[in-house]
Amino acid sequence: MASVIEKFDEEDREMAQALLEQYWIIREEQPELYQRLRRREQGLRNYFFDKCGFRLLVTRQFVKLEKIPARPAPWMGLPGLQQVRDYVLLCCLLAFLESKSLDEQFLLSDLCEALLSLYPEAPPEQDGLRWETYEWRKSMVRVLELACSYGLLVKVDGDVAGFGGSQESEALFEVTLLARYFLRSYPKDLQQYGTLEQLLAAEDVEEESDIGRVRKQRIYRELYLTPGYERCEAGSSDFLYLRNMRNRLAEDVSEHSLLQFELYKDVAMLTAPVERRYQLQAFPDRSGLAAIILHLGAELRRRWQEESQGFSFTELEFAQLLEECRKRTGAGWTKEYRDMSMNKLQRELLAALENWKMARSDESGLLWLTPLLGRTVGAYPDDYEPEKQARKREGAR
Repeated sequence: MASVIEKFDEEDREMAQALLEQYWIIREEQPELYQRLRRREQGLRNYFFDKCGFRLLVTRQFVKLEKIPARPAPWMGLPGLQQVRDYVLLCCLLAFLESKSLDEQFLLSDLCEALLSLYPEAPPEQDGLRWETYEWRKSMVRVLELACSYGLLVKVDGDVAGFGGSQESEALFEVTLLARYFLRSYPKDLQQYGTLEQLLAAEDVEEESDIGRVRKQRIYRELYLTPGYERCEAGSSDFLYLRNMRNRLAEDVSEHSLLQFELYKDVAMLTAPVERRYQLQAFPDRSGLAAIILHLGAELRRRWQEESQGFSFTELEFAQLLEECRKRTGAGWTKEYRDMSMNKLQRELLAALENWKMARSDESGLLWLTPLLGRTVGAYPDDYEPEKQARKREGAR
């Protein structure tokens, strides 16, 4: 039976936005927001479950919206974690915490000893877990810092970062209730899922015949959790739904969040009005790299109008495009990127473009710049003279 979706007022929309932007809202840290969410709990629960299939978890300590993507992507990784082994260590840490009582304390040395038996056995061609190796200790530091930032652990004493430099470094931690809720729950034991596809489809098993609902939730997840949903990845069925339902989608999104629905020929997306402040990661931010991307978008538009070039580039063609953009606008870039070598700049820029789904590479090695990149362009104000500003900066040194 479908849930009744209530009409949201301004506070409801603000609460929905808070749930989308934050991993969880902890009562001790944000008591006012927590109480406001409790008052709006039922309406928020019904909306997100019906539209996205997201479950709202409410306890006496926190509120959490379990935001599960329709498809995993590399840029969805946890902040600070860099290697596959970081994620494996995190899972081993969570397994270790399962054996601990609430508020129980433990030493870093005891954790390291326990992880030696919890960490999976490495293939013959790879080195296993070795705490005497600097890279393994740095991975552990990243995992512990992330666990503390999410509230899974409380550092009582000691220096976590020091463990990266010395295996003898010690620290004391305390287990919190949040450690029990960091991972989502599944209908079956995780070992019963043989593939990633089975894991992603776990919640849809009972609704396989209800194709309409599964499709709707998939589309809403793409819109709410990704920079944009492209036609090439959506398939004909999903993009036809977006076109046929565009007016209803635009109305629904604006009525239940602080975002706006936009649909173009090749991409659909949600955008945030610039007059509001958000905690979510949004493009463009205030980084120097975002400014370069805006200039790159403008350079692409200029080229396409003048030369009718396509969206695909070889590595050399993209390097030439970036060099031309640098000549035109580089005088106004931040010092870090003005002085950066072209090779390093190209690597960092490509990584950022791929994270924002503004670029992707195919099997042939071609780089495809997506419609999302052309959605936003940047230019200097009419009264801004970047060359003059660059000369002033050089003279001030």
